[in-house]
Amino acid sequence: MELEVRHLRALVTVADEGSITKAAAALGLPQPALSAQVRRIERAVGDEVFVRGRTGVVATSFGRGLLAKARGVLREMDDLVVLAQQQNRREVVLGDAGMVLAEVVPRLEAELGDGGHDVRVHIDVAAGALVQMLRAGKLDAALVSEPVGFETADAQGLRRETVVPLEPVFIGIWERHPLAARTEIDLADLAGESWIVNPQDNPGWLAALRVACAERGFEPRIAYEAVHQAGARAFVGSGRCVAIADALSVEGRGVVFRPLAGDPVRGRIDLAWTDRCPVPAGVLSRVVREAYAALVDRNPVYSAWWARHAA
Repeated sequence: MELEVRHLRALVTVADEGSITKAAAALGLPQPALSAQVRRIERAVGDEVFVRGRTGVVATSFGRGLLAKARGVLREMDDLVVLAQQQNRREVVLGDAGMVLAEVVPRLEAELGDGGHDVRVHIDVAAGALVQMLRAGKLDAALVSEPVGFETADAQGLRRETVVPLEPVFIGIWERHPLAARTEIDLADLAGESWIVNPQDNPGWLAALRVACAERGFEPRIAYEAVHQAGARAFVGSGRCVAIADALSVEGRGVVFRPLAGDPVRGRIDLAWTDRCPVPAGVLSRVVREAYAALVDRNPVYSAWWARHAA
């Protein structure tokens, strides 16, 4: 008799369950058939793997050594199956906290061609949620946006590369606000304003804002909370409040976006991915950088900021 993977899995299941009866149920086999299989395996390896008793089975000294090797083989086999699945996958699932993937997806689809992968997207403002989805295998890669110096998402164990090393935080403000005429706004000039924030956002952004405001002698008055972006924008557009905003935000519906003088709150965008990602990281990184540059070029306010920053 030659040992097969199914034999090793049967032994490990028996050891984990501590009972032939329970292991048979877990494996979908009749209990007598599994008992007979274990006996054949023991004859093949030349020694007892389990000692049987009234309360179940316990691995012998020989069995513990055999089971350790069996678990190693099963892990290797599972890895091979995952690798084969990756090679055959025709889908890539990407995550983002903002609007960059709207430009990334068509570019990536063009890059992969007709025989490429289907691209799916999940948008979540919380960087920590994206990282958890990466770890759970629900995402292949994600754009993780974090405030510099106030990072909260633990991406340890994931592959990660910075694609936008500095992203300024803009202020969303009513288009008829006296400060809207400026090309940039001093944070100190917002001391008397009410603010609207997203309580489900990365808490690091609010922490960074509070610290920057404290350095200018005031505490931001958080008057409103909104998890709905359009609802928050409507409040800003009514002139009732201001908000921190993505620098790529497009003006309209009564709202304009302005950079803060000196960029007191700064962000960074990283590309994080798992080993199971079916698209090479180098391709994703290049496409993301190109997409981001294209979005900047289409946004006059942000494009002007980049021109000043480069100078």
